[in-house]
This record gives sequence, C-alpha cells and structure tokens, in this order.
Amino acid sequence: MPPTFGAALGLGLSALRREAWLLAPGLVVAIARRALTWPALVVAWTLVVRGALLALSHRPLDPGAAIAGAVATATSPRFLALVVGLWLAGALCGAALRVVWLAGALPTLAGAAAREPRAPRFAAGVAYGTPRVLATALLGLVLDLAAGLFAVTLAIAALRITLQAAGGHGSAALAFAVAAALTLAIAVPLALSVVADAAVARAALRAEGPGSAFASAARRFLARPGTFVLAAMVFGFIASLAPATVEAFGGAATGFVRDAPALVLAGPNLMLAVAAAGVAAAVDLAWLGSLAALVCADAGD
Repeated sequence: MPPTFGAALGLGLSALRREAWLLAPGLVVAIARRALTWPALVVAWTLVVRGALLALSHRPLDPGAAIAGAVATATSPRFLALVVGLWLAGALCGAALRVVWLAGALPTLAGAAAREPRAPRFAAGVAYGTPRVLATALLGLVLDLAAGLFAVTLAIAALRITLQAAGGHGSAALAFAVAAALTLAIAVPLALSVVADAAVARAALRAEGPGSAFASAARRFLARPGTFVLAAMVFGFIASLAPATVEAFGGAATGFVRDAPALVLAGPNLMLAVAAAGVAAAVDLAWLGSLAALVCADAGD
C-alpha cells in the first residue's frame, strides 16, 4: 500500500529540507521555461507595431489607420504561422527542459526521503534517465490528450441532452445520466493525469520503461486513488495560489511608490518575479518529493 497523504507530504518536505540546494536549479529551470516563450511575444508585438506604423505612414490623416494596420497584421496567415510556430517551439523546448529536470530531481529527492547516503544522483539521472523519462512523458502526453478529448466529448453530449431536455422531455434517469457524464468528464482526466505523473516518477526512480512504468503507476494509484488525487489537487491549488500571493503582496508594498520612475521600480519588480518563481520551484520540489514517496514507498516505511 502507498503511504497516506500526510506521510507522503512529510517525506517530501523532509527530502526538500535535506536537498535544499535543488531550489537553485529549480529556479533556473522555471525562469528558463518562461523565457522560452518570450521570442514569440517579442516577434508578435514587433510585427504588430510595424504594421501599425506602416499603415500610419501611408495614411497619416486617417485616425484609424494605425488600428487597421495592426489588426491586418495580427490576422494575416503568415503572422499567425510565425508566432504560433515560435510559441510551440518554446513550449516544446520548455517541456524537454522539464523532463531533464525531472530525471535528475526525482532520484535526488527519493534518496533524501529514504535517508540514503549522498551520491551524485542528479547528474546520473540526467545522463542516463532522460531518454526513458522522455519516452514515458510523451506517452503521458498522448494519454492526457485522449483524456481531454474524452472529457470534451462527454461535455458536448451532456450539453446537447440538457438543451433537448429543457423543452420538457427530461426525466430523473436522464438527469442522473447527465450528472454521471459530467462527473466522468472531470474525474477521468484528473485520474489519468495523476497516473501519467506517477508513471514519469516510476521511470525516473525505478528505471522502468514506459509500459512497465504505467502499469506500476496504475497499480499504485488503484491501491489508494483518493490519496493520489488529493495530493495532486492540493499541490495544484498551492502552485497556482502561492506565486500569485507573493506578487500580490509585493504589488501592495510597491504601490506606495507608484509614481516613482520606471527605472527605480524595475529592481523591486524583478525581485518580486524571482521570489514568485522561487516559491513556485519550492512547491514543485515538495510535490516531486511527495510523488516519489507515493509511487515507491510503502505504508509504514
């Protein structure tokens, strides 16, 4: 049996405390993944501004020329293909960087949680575990896409049935069927996403191939599904709330000097962004440590 959520959380926090140095590379990875999407934004804004200025130069007396030029540029097929291509390239590079990070961080946290002697697990995991973790992550991506398609299909079917039943043709059995479909549309993608994360962890920790990793992850999940889902929901909520909270408090603190020059505010704003990324990295490491305990440790260990 996998450990309870409290035990897994305790092991994850203990691992994070013993391997606190992982916060530094985790922060670098978080900033790099965000920066990889910046070229698409820079190119998009540059082309839109160029289109607006070009239209304004051709029709200087037309007040709507700049807006029309910007809209024409933003809706052109070449613009969309270029920006979307750059964004996809950045997202794929960020995903690959995430896989490399998982291949090194998971074994390190697992060793710390098990209180094993220190060893260069991070470098070994990156060097030898990345191909295996990458293959498992790709299979997990396919599973997530299939789960998303399943959820959308059920949601559309439930909506069509609800619209037809609104004319007075509904029944209790139909209402139960719609409620069950909507429940499955939420529960199935969540469960499969957790299984995919667990499979990636098994691939990094147990050197299992994609098929074996998913089979082992499914067995662990079915042994205690509520614990896995609860852990994913709790850490997902914290991961979305904690960085925003840091930025909100920082924004309130710097709000007293709102009239200061932009150059003066650049330093505090940069510090807030780094602090938010650091909090996100700490939450991510705590989740990885807890996930490693859930997929490998046994209750009572």
